[in-house]
Amino acid sequence: MLSIEHVLMRVPTIVEAADYRSAKQIAYANALPGLQRKAKGGKVQTIDEFAFDYDGPQNAFATHSGEFLVDGEMRTFLIEVPTGDYVLYGTSVSGNAVVTCNCLGTVRFNAAAGVITNLGSLYADKVHKASPVPHLEDNLGPSMFAYGWILGEALVPATPNSPVPDTLKALPIVTAEFHAVGLFHEPGATSINRLAPVSGVLGYEQGRVIDLRTGQRVQ
Repeated sequence: MLSIEHVLMRVPTIVEAADYRSAKQIAYANALPGLQRKAKGGKVQTIDEFAFDYDGPQNAFATHSGEFLVDGEMRTFLIEVPTGDYVLYGTSVSGNAVVTCNCLGTVRFNAAAGVITNLGSLYADKVHKASPVPHLEDNLGPSMFAYGWILGEALVPATPNSPVPDTLKALPIVTAEFHAVGLFHEPGATSINRLAPVSGVLGYEQGRVIDLRTGQRVQ
């Protein structure tokens, strides 16, 4: 069985993004001679494709499969994260890098300080064949399997009436408010997909991301 984990990505501040770009440019410049030698006259890895160890603030968090708060048919995870805006970024397997990103459409939400933000229920599975997992898009089929499988992810948002574990009932809890997110670029992912449509929040029209709150296309 695969240990599929949901990846949440915090949107960096303007200052954090600038610091990261500066550090990456320095690291890439230092690594470039080696990258050129490795390419042996072929295509040299670009700075966008370049991965390096960055010691700045962490902005990627995952539901590590063995670190659940409550077990059961649906496991409950409690993740401590910095305040900020977060994106349902994609899925990983067994704690590795992002395997499938939601580059073709997803949602974002805000995590405030001092409260638990209840996201609701998250689902994930392979999408090239029928799955017992509910809510995933079911029209993808065998064409989604080429050199390897692709994962799909789905969200059912929490409501004020959603059940809460007894260990959390005495703590302040808010229901996450989701907003549609358009296409983005992630060169490090093995494969790309999109978050399944979310009622009243996220939809698609011929591949275009639609904000169902406004009916408008999201760039």
